[in-house]
Amino acid sequence: MNKNILKISELSDKIKNHLESTLNFKNISIKGEIANLTFNRSGHIYFSLKDNDSKVDCAIWKTNAYKFVNLNLSEGTEIIALGSISFYKPSGKITFTIVDIKIDGIGELALLYEKRYKELHEKGWFDKENKQPIPNKPNNIGIVTAATGAAVEDLISTMKRRYPLVNIYLFPALVQGESAAFDIANKIKKANNFKIKLDLLIVGRGGGSYEDLWCFNEMPVLEAIHNSIIPIISAVGHEPDNTLADYVADIRASTPTAAAELATPEKDNLIKALNSVQNDFVKVLLNKINILKNNLFNQTSLLKNNIIQKKDKVFNNYNNEVNNFVKNMKYKINYIRNFLINNKKDFQTILKNKIQNNKLVLTNEYEKLKLLNPIKPLEKGFTILKQNDKIIFNIKQIDKNINLNAQLIDGSIDLSVIKIKEEDE
Repeated sequence: MNKNILKISELSDKIKNHLESTLNFKNISIKGEIANLTFNRSGHIYFSLKDNDSKVDCAIWKTNAYKFVNLNLSEGTEIIALGSISFYKPSGKITFTIVDIKIDGIGELALLYEKRYKELHEKGWFDKENKQPIPNKPNNIGIVTAATGAAVEDLISTMKRRYPLVNIYLFPALVQGESAAFDIANKIKKANNFKIKLDLLIVGRGGGSYEDLWCFNEMPVLEAIHNSIIPIISAVGHEPDNTLADYVADIRASTPTAAAELATPEKDNLIKALNSVQNDFVKVLLNKINILKNNLFNQTSLLKNNIIQKKDKVFNNYNNEVNNFVKNMKYKINYIRNFLINNKKDFQTILKNKIQNNKLVLTNEYEKLKLLNPIKPLEKGFTILKQNDKIIFNIKQIDKNINLNAQLIDGSIDLSVIKIKEEDE
C-alpha cells in the first residue's frame, strides 16, 4: 500500500486547487435546459443545467441574480451561461458558478414574441371591433409578398381560376432578413396610397423556419397592418405557423392558397346565385299573376251579386252598363295578361344576355392570359438565351468560357461563344 496517505481535507484541497486554478475551467460557456430551479432567501439562485446525457449543478450569486430575473426564466428554458467551475470542500460538491446568462436561439425570440403579444393585446389591436370586413366580390386585390416563388404563383393562379374578373396588383417585397420588416411595411403603405383603389390586400409568404418568418412579428409590419385603410388577409407560412401579423390582420389564412380562396368568390357559385335569383323572380311574378286572377274573380263575383240584387230596378240601364263593363274588364284582363307574359320573356332574355356577356368577359380574360405567356414570342422566331440556367439580358452577363443554351419553340440548342462584340464596336 502507498505510504503517501492523504486526509479527506487534503484531497479536497488538491481537487479545489486543480479545478479552480485550471484555465480550462474558467470563463467558459455552457448550454443546457434549466431544471430544479430554487430561489434562495439569501438572494442566490440555484438550479441545474441538463441535456440528454448529463447535468451540472449551477449557482448565480445575488450580485448577478438580476440578470436571471430580468429574463423571466423558468424550468425548461434553454440558456447559454458564462462562468467557472468551483468546488465546495465541506460537501465535496462541484458547482458551475454563473456570471452572465442569455436565452439560446429561438428561446430569446419566443420571449420577445410573448412580450409583444401581451402589449398589443392590451392595446386592443387584436379585438374583433377593430377588424374590417372582407369584401365578397373585390374588383382590385393587392399582394405584398416575394416577387417570385410558389406563394405568389399559388395566390395569382387560385384567384384567377376562381374569379377571372379580378384585377391583381403585386407589390414585391423582401420577406426575410434584417431589411424585410421595413420593406414589407413600406409596400403596405404604398398599396394604401396606390393610384387604383384596392378593395383588399393579402400580406404573407410561403413556409420557412421560425427565424425566416420573424419579420412578420416586427413592429414596423404590425403598425402598417394596424393602420391600413384596406382590409388585410395575412397568409404567412403554413397551418401551424402563427405570427403576430396574423392577430393584427383583419383575418388570417393558414396558407397563401387559403388566402386566395378567402379573397375571391367561386365563379360557379356566382352563376348558381344568378340562376337562383332568376328562378326566384319568376316565382314572384307568377305569384303576383295568381293574386291578380283571384282578385278579378272575386270582383266579378261581387258584381254578379249586385246585378242580381238590383236587376229589377235598373234592369234596362244597368244591363247595358254591365255589358260595357264586362267588355272593358275582358280587355283589361287580356292587356294585363299579355303584359305579364311579355315581361316574363323580357326578364328571362335579360338574364340570359347577362350570363352570355359574363361568359364573353371570361373568354376575353382567358385570351389575355394566353398573350402573356412568355413562350409566345418564340412562335415568331425569337429565342431565350441562357447560361447556367440564367436568362441573358446583355453581353456583360456572358462568360465566353461557358456554353450558351438557346431555347426555341420546339427545342433548344447548345452554343459555344467564339467572340463577344459590343454594340458600339
